[in-house]
Amino acid sequence: MAEIAVNRINNCNIYVDGIGLIGRAEEIEVPQVKTVMQEHKGLGMWGKAEFPAGADKLEAKIKWASIYAEAEQLKANPFIAHQFQVRGDLMVWTSQGLSQELPLVYLMTGVFRDGGKLAFKHMESVDATSELSVYHAELYIEGEQIFLYDVMSNTYVANGVDLLAQFRANLGG
Repeated sequence: MAEIAVNRINNCNIYVDGIGLIGRAEEIEVPQVKTVMQEHKGLGMWGKAEFPAGADKLEAKIKWASIYAEAEQLKANPFIAHQFQVRGDLMVWTSQGLSQELPLVYLMTGVFRDGGKLAFKHMESVDATSELSVYHAELYIEGEQIFLYDVMSNTYVANGVDLLAQFRANLGG
């Protein structure tokens, strides 16, 4: 019987354009590639099928812990793309306790599309969430690339396989 291993990530740090924002964000939601499926039905087919037709847009959200001048300056200009890096400690637990700690790195490039409303409340921290449009995303676990997606270059690599190589060749680029 194989031993069960449980992966846990309890914390991370966010970097924007190389600047560490430790303690300045409460939460970040990063995108994964979501395939857009197109339904196909035809005469002579008893059923319907769905086939991949592309990828949906990538979106991310950052919930800020308060108002920070550095963050407000980044959010102010929607024409400048920023480099984001999320670094986490992937802890692997087994019946023997903590067996491994692996680096998890998520990279993305995008623009702030919504700086977020600022909610001021009596005796509470200011609440602000920013939304981002993401053009490029990569995920690495223990230095191994899990996926890379770049909408502007028609690149989608999953588990080391360039899934759009033939597509780009067929389009002439």
